[in-house]
Amino acid sequence: MLMNVRIHASLVTAVSVLALGGTALISQAPATADQAETHQSDEFLLLGSPNRGAGEPMVVVNATDPANILVVAMATLNRLPSGETPIIPRGTPAATLLRVKELSTPDGSRTDIAVSSDGGRTWSFSEDHFRRAFDKNRCSDSFAGGGPDGTLYMGCLAYLNRGAADFDMGYAPNGEARNMHGGSAIASSSDKGKTWTSPTWVHPAQTPSVYAPGLNPVFEQASPWDRPYFAADASTGTIYLSGSGPAYTVDPKTVTRPAVDAGVPGMGYTGYPPSSVTRGRTFIRASRDQGRTWGLIQAMDSDGFPGGRGSFSAAHGHLAVAYTATLVPAAEQAQCPCTVFGTSEDEGKSFSYRVVPPLAAAAAAPAPSPAPPPSTAGRGAPGGGRGGGGGVLVSADPTQANRYAIARQSGQAILISITSDGGRTWAGPVVAAQVPTGVTFGHRAMKYSASGDIGLIWKAAYADRSFDVWSALSRDGGRTFKTVRVSHAVSPTYLAERGNFMFGDDLSSLDIDGQFLHVVWGDNRAGFQATWYGRVPLSAY
Repeated sequence: MLMNVRIHASLVTAVSVLALGGTALISQAPATADQAETHQSDEFLLLGSPNRGAGEPMVVVNATDPANILVVAMATLNRLPSGETPIIPRGTPAATLLRVKELSTPDGSRTDIAVSSDGGRTWSFSEDHFRRAFDKNRCSDSFAGGGPDGTLYMGCLAYLNRGAADFDMGYAPNGEARNMHGGSAIASSSDKGKTWTSPTWVHPAQTPSVYAPGLNPVFEQASPWDRPYFAADASTGTIYLSGSGPAYTVDPKTVTRPAVDAGVPGMGYTGYPPSSVTRGRTFIRASRDQGRTWGLIQAMDSDGFPGGRGSFSAAHGHLAVAYTATLVPAAEQAQCPCTVFGTSEDEGKSFSYRVVPPLAAAAAAPAPSPAPPPSTAGRGAPGGGRGGGGGVLVSADPTQANRYAIARQSGQAILISITSDGGRTWAGPVVAAQVPTGVTFGHRAMKYSASGDIGLIWKAAYADRSFDVWSALSRDGGRTFKTVRVSHAVSPTYLAERGNFMFGDDLSSLDIDGQFLHVVWGDNRAGFQATWYGRVPLSAY
């Protein structure tokens, strides 16, 4: 599926792509004047204000009641109580000290919550109870999820003891505390988001006992519990939560760490151990009882198939992972970096890994002409929705065991490959999305619906760092996709003084029910970074 090559706020063009033998045939319908005035999506600002932003949102539709929708977002003060705004560019001594001050501000970042019980017509609003429960400064990197029984889940990184207490052992050149306390935590609701259980830790900081033997994560800063993601198995009810960070590739006892020296910047702390003795890893923990108890934390990759961050999904009692590996066994006869797909039948304790056939160079349909400058120009601050490009996405089909989709980016296109036999063989990749030359992908996300539709969203980021939000959906098992624009206009880039303190726009999210594809994303059209909600009727695809 190609995106319309003329990306104006008033123009949406339907495009479809059919893959035959790994090639793409493109049909593009020109927009009429009537089509140019008609938006196929509904959208509005949902969370955020000029005082406190809202970004990195996640959306969940209740599996048992599609009128019940949960949205969470990381809401950070746009200015510190003493008036400071972020120093851009970062990396200077002054910017580092300001980051320390920001992280030391009680309640400087929280999770804002929006719940609808009538399909998005009206909403109730609240904020997290994690900071109070754990006596922490922040509830950041918000996440949300849903179980097959209608249980809703939300959580965050609840971290940093009140005030500047966690800076007692220094801070990294980026201003992050060396000795963070807290971790990722979760709460659940059995009454459609009206009330929430007391939060419980999932990936607690400084707790090696909850990790499987031999993993050796680095317990510094927010490692190994950074940026949690949630997945649920609709067949078993098992839920999963991830964290990430560096792990040692050598005996940690052989690695000398900097001594604390109050007389030098950062108290002598220079950041994580070097890559010569570590590698980035994703860690996953499973619960079979709605988050009340959890198993040991496992790693997504292995020493034989090492990789960094990746994505995961679950269905029919299988946990599926996909990531880019730096090395695989010689028997795989693969040239790496390469895409690895793995499945586990024991909640991540062991995996069966396979190398996914590589994409052909510049695989996709012919590139469209460059898009004209968007009608609303950006404003020059860093940002623009460019995060997240290039990684592998995976989703498990809840309607058929052993069917999985992976999405990979090749040049100006996102291609989706599907296996129906657990990764042994793969159908030829299909172009699901494409952007013109000079435009980049950001904030890609993919998900199977409960009925087997495959949805994909992305931000199209322009040269001036403005962006808009798009979607594609396949209703025929991944053979063809149709694109629909979600946001009605281009968002300008971020204003430093009203941009979630310039931290908090790393991702966007989608969910799909029987009628709509739902999307949430960070957007700046209101003059501040806010979370916007949009939905597209499935009939539009």
